[in-house]
Amino acid sequence: MKMFNFCFLLALTSCSFFIKKLDTELVKKEAYKKNLPEVATYCSMNSRPKIQLINNNSFSQSIYQDFFSKNPQLDFFDHFAIWSLLQFAIRPDQSSPSSRYQVVFQLRGENHYFDFFSEQIQNQFPTLFGIELILKKFNKNKSLEYYASLIDKQFTQKHKVEGNFESFLSANKEKIKEDPTLGPYFIRGTEVLKENERLPKLNFLRVIQHYRQFSKDQKIIVNTSLNSFTTESGQTGKCNYDFNLYSNSIFLIDKMVPASNLFGLATPTDAFMASSSQKLEAIKPINDFPLFDGESKVRSSAVCIIENKPNLIWTFSNLSRDPGQHLFHLVRYGLARAQSTQEVDTLIRHSRHLFLSDPVRLVIESNRSPPEQIENLLKLTLPIYNAEKLGNVWAFTSIQGTNRFIIDDRNPGSFSCK
Repeated sequence: MKMFNFCFLLALTSCSFFIKKLDTELVKKEAYKKNLPEVATYCSMNSRPKIQLINNNSFSQSIYQDFFSKNPQLDFFDHFAIWSLLQFAIRPDQSSPSSRYQVVFQLRGENHYFDFFSEQIQNQFPTLFGIELILKKFNKNKSLEYYASLIDKQFTQKHKVEGNFESFLSANKEKIKEDPTLGPYFIRGTEVLKENERLPKLNFLRVIQHYRQFSKDQKIIVNTSLNSFTTESGQTGKCNYDFNLYSNSIFLIDKMVPASNLFGLATPTDAFMASSSQKLEAIKPINDFPLFDGESKVRSSAVCIIENKPNLIWTFSNLSRDPGQHLFHLVRYGLARAQSTQEVDTLIRHSRHLFLSDPVRLVIESNRSPPEQIENLLKLTLPIYNAEKLGNVWAFTSIQGTNRFIIDDRNPGSFSCK
């Protein structure tokens, strides 16, 4: 990750000029619609779902909705543990025992943030460590073994490959073929598994038993702190990125776009939203499982909690060389003032821009930009490039007593309401 001081490199031009030209008041829906298809991004406000799910795999959600209806005895934290563990079978590249695990909770009106990762590599399993710690913290007396056995017993169907995982398999096809464990799981003939083909079955209890061999040797960093911000109009929030850096035009730019898996679950009263990610320097399995073993010390998703009672907004930003920039810009556009799920959705759909270095340039989604913004940008003494889409931002809102997840219409994603 590289710190980039935009103002220093553009000393001939006022930095505040750039920021003011790019920022606007709370965006109106009509301002950005340029023949973009209208894609639903959240559950209807007229519905009252008992459970909402988000991730990138609609098939897994349909299976889980059926499981939910058949197990009314399970509470919110039971579903937190099960839906989190199930991601191992759905996205074993980014959701793995070895992944970094970030999660936000709304529980009985209070918000909680956790981030689990390790600076060590060998046999470190932050996700399992994190799920177990959270269960203990909130006085759940059920073990990981209990949830693993329940999954093995009740989730008998194999999950289906979704597009992002197919892309990962295709990009790493030769390395997967060469691995004697992973190859048989993910290669059919000479090709990797394709979208909607069945994923290998994962024995969850065996995974937990393997973890137990190393559970006393876990060197996991647990972070629960966030950086506070206050907008010019007085709204407050907390993020895991320091907005003071962005206010001074110091950007945190990666050379690559880090991958991650976002997912969440909400009931009418409680909710959680999570991100899991890992760096895969080598393509190798965990033990003999269809799971990819990686490093959890990776660039985190950008996370913000905006609580101006009675309204609550969470945002998760990923798929960007600087995911924090996108949340910083959303706050400047008026995210913390939003009074409805529809307003939050409108802001997420609005045109994004990103300052990058090497060379210094501005990238913008011109197909979503209002004409006046394009006109202002053309006045800047800075190379400007167009992008079809920038980043990925998902959100959760609890406004006027109604919980809703929002996905980004730029990228594949799925939500369900039942």
